Amino acid sequence: MTTVVKKGSLIENCLAVLGRSIDLIGIHGPTVDEVTKDIDLTDKTCLITGANSGIGLEMTKCLSSRNCNVLMACRNPYAANIVAKNVCGSSERLKLYEINLASLRSVKKCSNEILKDQPKIDIVILNAAVFGLPWTLTEDSLETTFQVNYLSQYVLLMNIEKILAPNARVVLVSSESHRHVSWDFNHQLSPTQAMVSLPKHEYTSIRAYNISKLCGIHFMHYLSYRWLNSGKSVFCAHPGSFVKTRLCRNWWPYELLYTTMKPFSKSISQAASTPIYCATSPDLDGLSDAYYKDCKRCEESDLAQDLHLSFRIYDLTKAIVRNRIAASEDVSRVKESVTFPDQTKHSIDENTLVANYTG
Repeated sequence: MTTVVKKGSLIENCLAVLGRSIDLIGIHGPTVDEVTKDIDLTDKTCLITGANSGIGLEMTKCLSSRNCNVLMACRNPYAANIVAKNVCGSSERLKLYEINLASLRSVKKCSNEILKDQPKIDIVILNAAVFGLPWTLTEDSLETTFQVNYLSQYVLLMNIEKILAPNARVVLVSSESHRHVSWDFNHQLSPTQAMVSLPKHEYTSIRAYNISKLCGIHFMHYLSYRWLNSGKSVFCAHPGSFVKTRLCRNWWPYELLYTTMKPFSKSISQAASTPIYCATSPDLDGLSDAYYKDCKRCEESDLAQDLHLSFRIYDLTKAIVRNRIAASEDVSRVKESVTFPDQTKHSIDENTLVANYTG
């Protein structure tokens, strides 16, 4: 409890969550079935992270019912298989992949399996997230919320980029809470790892979550430039505020807050509608690099719209991954148990950095 409270009272932190992100108007929007009622996804393949619960499971159910093959990237594939069969009925269009986003080695293994199994992927929905955690470091020595919500999913996507369909769509599940991040000019000019992977003395769970979502929006801007004129598109989608899922399970005040707000918030099916709209709607053909809320385009925060900052965040992300590679190489020399065979063949540059890491 002290992890959040030490930076301010519980009331102050709850107000920080509320902020500008309460959607009291138009909260009863369309469901996933309504936004996909005329869409047939036969022969399409979609990868969803965190597909075994909450919004991810709702999207899995919807897409599989539209004849889409869904790749469920989950931390516990056994539990996910049980849930998927109970919710989706037939599992013939579902394939499970184990991934622990708090471990880049697990991301490596998962992406390698996907590359081996799948000829192409048409849709990617980066949905998995954690919230309300105490300050912890992953095995890669990064703050957990930052790595799970952003960095590991960046690595996963960049590793499977070569099998994305020519007209693939990527959707990053975002949040209006990104608006609560403020960095001074010097930090914007030269972002550091400590700005995004917060040290313990600067950490609150809300702040870490907000930063991870801001990084996701900057990743969207970078990808839209990378894929310019390629046919691929990328969007960020805010599902809604205070949607009651397992996201808030890690700390009881958040669980209480989300339960209290449930009568005023969207259902899970309504929350899943905006990411699914971005992933499937023909209305968005030819478009890219846009932030959506309530199935409508809206402007991100001024900080999130800074394209120069987007490239600086991308460069910082590359540097963080590069440092993880170097650390792993040092460990492999000592333990003689971990190898990265492809690293002797490629230089570390923009196109090969993540590929080298994942072998």
